[in-house]
Amino acid sequence: MTVDPADVAAEPDAPVPSAVAEAAGHDPQPATRPGPPGALQDGASGQRDIGLALSGGGFRAAAFHLGCLRALYDRDLLHRVQVVSGVSGGALLAALWAYGPAEFSAFDELAVGVLRRGLQSEFVRRALRPVPLIRSLASAGRALLPGQTTTTGRSPWLRRPTRTDALAAVLAARVFADRRLDAVTHPGLEVVLTACDLRTSNAMRFGSACSSCSRHGVIVEPVDVATAVAASAAFPPLLPAMERTFTFRDRAGGEQRQVVVLADGGVYDNLALTPLEPGRSTLYTAHIYRVRHVVACDAGRGPLALITPHLWAQRVARSFDVVHRRAQDAGRARLHQAAEAGQLDGFVLAYLGMRDERLPAPLADLVPRDRVAGYPTNFKAMTQAELDLLALRGEQLVRTLLPAYCPQLA
Repeated sequence: MTVDPADVAAEPDAPVPSAVAEAAGHDPQPATRPGPPGALQDGASGQRDIGLALSGGGFRAAAFHLGCLRALYDRDLLHRVQVVSGVSGGALLAALWAYGPAEFSAFDELAVGVLRRGLQSEFVRRALRPVPLIRSLASAGRALLPGQTTTTGRSPWLRRPTRTDALAAVLAARVFADRRLDAVTHPGLEVVLTACDLRTSNAMRFGSACSSCSRHGVIVEPVDVATAVAASAAFPPLLPAMERTFTFRDRAGGEQRQVVVLADGGVYDNLALTPLEPGRSTLYTAHIYRVRHVVACDAGRGPLALITPHLWAQRVARSFDVVHRRAQDAGRARLHQAAEAGQLDGFVLAYLGMRDERLPAPLADLVPRDRVAGYPTNFKAMTQAELDLLALRGEQLVRTLLPAYCPQLA
């Protein structure tokens, strides 16, 4: 399934982006970041045994993860990544790497360009054009008709086009074109981009091998990268859910059409760790990856500020924060326990919001947590200074934590 041009038209003068230009035979971007001495090229012989998890957090996460990938590249470890799992901003960065240019320097330049230019103003402008806006308002009104939000035995009307459809169109026009999820740039790399289906409350895993929802089965149609990234990034305070109809094949081989209402994957698993956990069963998921090491990059902001939530809105917001953080803590704990039990050879967590004094080795030039933790969760254009600080902290944390917690990779 591709972005419907009738819903949100592509810009007629959109430039050919780096990732698509290379696939189309255009000259790639010139190299700007030298490779590490003796580095293996992508696709060279070598064991792929690392699971890489990139958390949500909008552009804050994407910039932080870019720094983490720079550190892994300089350590000659990216060619060992078997699967990259991404959510929201992490899904965007994962897709830019997995489906972008083969050379790391060109990918790096592409990612910086996306972050510096931003996405938010462009998809808002698209959504506010007269025709898409009228159609969106009409579909929103129709969705409120009786029976559309409950189980009625018939398919509900789809609300589209929305701002999330506009985001998918921007991603297609500027970066991914109509590239499908199975067209990964790097041989041997698998990709999982997670969204949350609000109809079933289950995860929707968009993957290079298959896309599936445990409630319905495996999606039959091909899915394009822009759709998967936009669905994973539909952050509820900023974007409406993406509504689609897919054909699913169940375990018995039967096929049925089902509507899905896809919100930010962080609603289900903001750390993108679940697909990498050992012991997952084929009875419940098609996404099982036998990795020996997990490198998790978490763009969370750290401890919450102390407040006294007297009012109803404050209590509700704080209660959500507690549930969300406890779920993340549980996910981290399961990976630590798997490493202690020998199910993993190592687990490294690069956490943007970690206390600086808890690093295993002091860094004189460390970007302090307080300089970057307050960056909001959005997709607005970043300044070069903001991008540099977030990326450098990610790079510094990975460089410092790898030798301490996973020396066999360092």
